[in-house]
Amino acid sequence: MNSSVYRWAVSLSVVLLAACGGGSVSEDEMSAEPTVVEDSVASTAEAAGDLQAVETDAPVVEDTVPPQLQVEALATERAMSVTSAAAPEEAMSVSAADTAHVVRADFEGSYSRTAPGWTVSAWGGTQYETARETRPTFFRSGASSQRFKVTQRAAGTSADAQLVRPYPFSYGQTYHVTAYLRADIAASVEIMLRRDAAPFNVAGSKTVALTSGWTKVEFEGTYRWNEPGSLRVISKRLGANVYIDDVTVTAIPSSGTSDATAIVLPAKGAASTTVTPVATSDFEGSYALTAPGWKVNFWGFPIATYDSSRETRAGFVYAGGSSQRFRMLSKGSGDAQLVYPYAFKKGRTYRTSVYVRSDRSASVELMVRRDAHPWDAAGAKTVAVGSTWQKIEIQGTYLGDVLGTVRVISKTPGANIWVDNLSISEVKYNEMAPYSTATAPDTLFGVHVNKLGVHHNWPTLGQGIVRMWNTGTNWRDLEKANNVWDWTTGNGYRMDMYVNYITRNGGQILYTMGQTPQWASSNPSSNGMYGPGANMHPANMNDWRDYVRTIARRYAGKIKFYELWNEPDFSGTYQGSMEKMVEMARIASEEIKAADPTAKLVSPGVGVDQGYSFMDRFFQLGGGQYVDYVGWHFYYNSDPEALGSQIQNAREVMRNHGLQDKQLWNTEGSYICDRTKHNCSTWDSSYVQKRGVNARALMMMWGKGIRNFNYYFWERQTEATGSRMVEADWKTPTTAGLAYAEAIKWIKGARLVDSFQINNKVYVFRVNRGSENYVIAWSISQNTKVVVPSEWGVSKVRTLAGQESGISGGMVTLGQEPVMLKQ
Repeated sequence: MNSSVYRWAVSLSVVLLAACGGGSVSEDEMSAEPTVVEDSVASTAEAAGDLQAVETDAPVVEDTVPPQLQVEALATERAMSVTSAAAPEEAMSVSAADTAHVVRADFEGSYSRTAPGWTVSAWGGTQYETARETRPTFFRSGASSQRFKVTQRAAGTSADAQLVRPYPFSYGQTYHVTAYLRADIAASVEIMLRRDAAPFNVAGSKTVALTSGWTKVEFEGTYRWNEPGSLRVISKRLGANVYIDDVTVTAIPSSGTSDATAIVLPAKGAASTTVTPVATSDFEGSYALTAPGWKVNFWGFPIATYDSSRETRAGFVYAGGSSQRFRMLSKGSGDAQLVYPYAFKKGRTYRTSVYVRSDRSASVELMVRRDAHPWDAAGAKTVAVGSTWQKIEIQGTYLGDVLGTVRVISKTPGANIWVDNLSISEVKYNEMAPYSTATAPDTLFGVHVNKLGVHHNWPTLGQGIVRMWNTGTNWRDLEKANNVWDWTTGNGYRMDMYVNYITRNGGQILYTMGQTPQWASSNPSSNGMYGPGANMHPANMNDWRDYVRTIARRYAGKIKFYELWNEPDFSGTYQGSMEKMVEMARIASEEIKAADPTAKLVSPGVGVDQGYSFMDRFFQLGGGQYVDYVGWHFYYNSDPEALGSQIQNAREVMRNHGLQDKQLWNTEGSYICDRTKHNCSTWDSSYVQKRGVNARALMMMWGKGIRNFNYYFWERQTEATGSRMVEADWKTPTTAGLAYAEAIKWIKGARLVDSFQINNKVYVFRVNRGSENYVIAWSISQNTKVVVPSEWGVSKVRTLAGQESGISGGMVTLGQEPVMLKQ
């Protein structure tokens, strides 16, 4: 089992422990974070009478409560709601009828108070209760529903508490809302779709009388504003428990559109870039603790502490009359971060900047991230700040369809940080334009072979490199006692067997180092995924040097690529210090280059949830100077086009540290079933998906300039989906294996000369190989008709199954399985 999959399982067990009050964990120890416990925090009304409570990963503190009272009030409050899987409200792919579920909530999961993506907006002292409901008949489908009850509301005022699902609805779009509700007593409930900016216009609503039976509520409304909005459940009766389940919000296509209408493809992609400001914060106003729109997100057991205030002294304001002062006093087991919620839109690229200074040498991180699992960053940068103002700027593509935040994170306890002039701009460009037009390298076509010895077969995928990980060949496997190496039996013999097997078949090797032996560990009792002490840096760096030197000298000329560590952003595989990781990079580079000057060192391979922050910090401490290439782990599901944004965000982290010219490698990845859409224990993907999903992923990686991809792993047998490449005889390729091999043939030795996408639906890659010019294309919707430009000069269609047919009338029908359009 690879640690990306293992991470999910560990997170679930941690979730259950935390929810039962069985212990506390830090943010770095979890892939999911605790959500806000809102009913322990007093809130105030906005001028318009509606304060938007923001549900993030820990209590959000309003600036009407003194910090010392906030800590006292919340220190005993458990963060009750944690999720270990992606929120079920992820946007669905466009269907054949051109409709799209922009919100889909089944209220499943392990939350305790409010379901992922949902929050409560409460003002005027209104009190309420929320909970996950699992009693029979109190959920309509699945295993749970959302319970919501307003318990106290000030008479004669507009005070209220409303169950809210924020979403960045589109201007001019009509939406169809469906929800199922019931109550424990007769109650009147309104469902509303509205704008979340003054004057809080309503796009559509419906009020229903509820009883103890489930009632289906439906209505439509057209959204006519540029600001984000929300879907709201509003209870009219105090004390009534309202249960809500199976909510969908569907975008209705404009009249006159039809899937039968062919899309006319342009001959080439666009290249222009525009930058449009969408939000600013100047930190002006009469606030006391945090500026309008800003909050402090703090969590942990013991809880993090901080203080904040408005600053007006000369020299401490960048522009205008005031700035925001923020000081993180102690992290506890969590952190305290200055946050600015914003309704970022999925798939769009944003450029965010802010000015900062400090009263001492301090480290500050600027981050944009999704405030739901997997809490992934859409840009992060850590800088050293001092007594002069400096601008921090990041850029990245937002991957979620839930609320996000801009975060100013102090890494230096006790340092006063001043913040001013936040700007958020949307960047539009041809995001699919080729990163490089160079010939695809053989290292792009890699694989893991993890059952050598059970068989000795060489995969028939067309791979050019094999990554050695989970092969019984890491440090603790090879040097089980200090200076004890055995190459004739056991794991040492296995190491030789792997190296000889790969080189004999003409493949290159990427060897992943690390996993400290217990005898060498700086914490021999740490709970490592690969054994006690394995996830810590060595106590004596000379032991690390001896390990790297031994491997590098023994396999000089045979192993050309070394990866520093596997997924150190996950505590199960690394819990040591970042400074020690950088030191290990320096030592590894010295020893590998001494043994073979042509060998290359790849950075630690990190995931896409906490990996952006990890790599930002690794680079900030100088790790980038010791590695030749940068490693990441990009897994994908039935929407592999999302890889484009993930890769682009990784490149932004590299660019922030001047490392944009280094190669980016996806050292581990594969297709994984999306648990938010399927029961993965029983679900079997269609043949179209099995043939298409891996080819689409490979194309996206190629287009984004990935220079290495190692499929994890060739012999996998446990999933009946597109991840399985070979049958149980270790010889016969599966449907997915045959299609993947065909896709590699299309790319190997070729150059990508142009690429683009149309209507967020059709993907086009124009390819050249010597005298051949052809196009690879697909649609995320089945049966999409396209008109092929005559300039391409193509006349045939070739499928991933190797079948060819002629193009009739210049029109081709595309689907989720890529095809080659050839001459």
